[in-house]
Amino acid sequence: MNAVSKIWALVFVAGLVLSNYYLYSTTNSKLESYKSEPPFLRFDFTDSYLSDRSSQAPYLADGNLETKWRKLRPSNREMDFDLELRLSHRLKNGSYVPTNWKEIRVIACSNQTPPLSLKVLEREAINVDKESRLPDDTEYLNTILDFSKSNVVSIPLNKAAGIVPQKEYPNGIWIWSVQGTFAVSGQGSCIQDIQIIE
Repeated sequence: MNAVSKIWALVFVAGLVLSNYYLYSTTNSKLESYKSEPPFLRFDFTDSYLSDRSSQAPYLADGNLETKWRKLRPSNREMDFDLELRLSHRLKNGSYVPTNWKEIRVIACSNQTPPLSLKVLEREAINVDKESRLPDDTEYLNTILDFSKSNVVSIPLNKAAGIVPQKEYPNGIWIWSVQGTFAVSGQGSCIQDIQIIE
């Protein structure tokens, strides 16, 4: 009886050690990933997923051309969606080094997709640990995308940025963001993906 108790105690301790190691290793890798590419906000102000579960805000910029977002309901804001794409800088060796983003690529579902009014924004990166406020947006470009010739439209990004020491974050760093609006609702108002290309 005493030997069985010791075996169970040993199994319990070993299981506890292994589970803690697994938790630490998976969490640590996610934290390292967060430091260089934190999660970004994606809003669908049309709530189109209420009409069709396969039309959700994360699908707008998930990198998967199999998923689609459709404007199936009117928006409750001026825009249909608001997406944060990527930070202007990446953390490398204790400093934030500018990433050479070359373009934003909007991929519509077909060349029958109606025109999309798109704003490209430089959204202020804020330190969420210290500041509880809405970030400021600077408009980089306001354009109407015509998909009649091609369902893929590219928007060049030409903004120089400098290295930012880690202790000075978030000064001089922004998040490339887009806000888009279709004039009409329906299955044809459809986006496969919005990508930022290095």
